[in-house]
Amino acid sequence: MDATSETLIPIQELMRKTTEKLEANFSKIGTMIHRFPRGLRFVSKHDRYIAPSFVALGPYHHGLPQLQEAEEVKHVAANYFCSKSGHSVEEVYGKIVTIAVEARCCYADDAVARFGDAEFAAMMFLDGCFLLQYMHVLLQYMHDFMCAESALFANRAGLSTGPCMLRDIFMLENHSRLPEDELKRYRPPHLLGFLRYYLIGNMPPTQPSHGLVRHLVLASSAIELAEIGIKLTASNKRWFDMSIQKGYLAGELSLTSLFLNDYTACWLVNMAAFEACTSIDWPSDGYTISSYISPLAMLMEKEEDVHELRTKHLVRSFFSNQEMLDLFKGLACHLRLGRGYFVVLKKTDDYRRDRPVRIVVHKFFYNYFKIIVALLSVASVLVGIFKTLTSLKQN
Repeated sequence: MDATSETLIPIQELMRKTTEKLEANFSKIGTMIHRFPRGLRFVSKHDRYIAPSFVALGPYHHGLPQLQEAEEVKHVAANYFCSKSGHSVEEVYGKIVTIAVEARCCYADDAVARFGDAEFAAMMFLDGCFLLQYMHVLLQYMHDFMCAESALFANRAGLSTGPCMLRDIFMLENHSRLPEDELKRYRPPHLLGFLRYYLIGNMPPTQPSHGLVRHLVLASSAIELAEIGIKLTASNKRWFDMSIQKGYLAGELSLTSLFLNDYTACWLVNMAAFEACTSIDWPSDGYTISSYISPLAMLMEKEEDVHELRTKHLVRSFFSNQEMLDLFKGLACHLRLGRGYFVVLKKTDDYRRDRPVRIVVHKFFYNYFKIIVALLSVASVLVGIFKTLTSLKQN
């Protein structure tokens, strides 16, 4: 065997094994608990929207020193959950053990290698009981009913942590695998997938758009759209609606309104990250959230544009105009652009091309309306003075 053959054989074997490994991982792309995409990590300062701040669910952040307080609360949650479920701890734990091997395969190899089978099953048991107990107590709280024995857990895992829990349980990297036999029509691997499905599950499909690359340069800010006669309005549809309607004199861009605070911003970022990990076609409705974020970012060129979106009730937020501008601009430049985004751009371009004269007229009146009104007011005053002087002269 010559030197070339000796070199090629191990390379070929490595190629084969690597291909098999990646193909096996790709076949589970819809059920994996993914790592946060490296290309989107720049969006989150100090990993605020990536790493949990109160509770670790699953192996990725398990054992971090700053999350140890929640580990005690997990034992309380498991005790309450098992006692109220009508099943013994042995029965509930036994159920977890039967799916532990399957659940282990849903995480990155480097994250689960440090856990033995028993340690991993115990983690899944405590994390699952904690999450189910939290949802149970949250429902009680929403219905103005709280059991006395739930008060401790409610305080430690909800009331005292505020939005932290609502951030942590919807982070892409912070999930405990959901058992499939408990689910019905749609089977995402975690709560983040359910949240995204709830928001867009009944959304009608977006028709494909042609000439996509040609329309990439035609982005417009909120002020620029107002200048050419496209009015921004808030859609009353639940899903991430984006549509443009052309009237005789003006147009209308309708977008689903967005309430943005610390945890809803976290949801938005992580749903976009989830799409980046799981979508396999381009451009497709697999990028629905990304397609919604991109037009909003397109509309925000400066703080005045964010203020315009606020006045049109497209965004409501405790964030400042600059904070919203930084969030959307920082996120959008790293996102894959989906079909919905290009449809909006194409319709905006069609509007520009179909009515150039009306756009010029509208832009003139939009930019100089205050001056025109001021001149007319001055002219009206001068006419009044002239009439008064003429009347006095005649008398």
